[in-house]
Amino acid sequence: MAKPKPNLAGLLDGIPDAPPPPVPRQAVRSRRNAGPSSEPTVLVGANLPPIYARNLALLHAETGRSKKQLLQEALDMLFTAKGGAGIKF
Repeated sequence: MAKPKPNLAGLLDGIPDAPPPPVPRQAVRSRRNAGPSSEPTVLVGANLPPIYARNLALLHAETGRSKKQLLQEALDMLFTAKGGAGIKF
């Protein structure tokens, strides 16, 4: 026998009709409108197993730092750990 569904018709009757608070707008930087960067950049990439992309996305979500910043930090740590005395940052 099916369980009867609860009647939710009067559930919102006791709540006052106040407008929702305004949502603050965050400054969003669009690539389309972005001006040229002052420093030259190059693409550094690798074909890796999907777990690397998943873990990088999780770190991005947890820390709020961009994936580019996370990869830069990881590469800086690698260069330093491998005796990067001649490497300039």
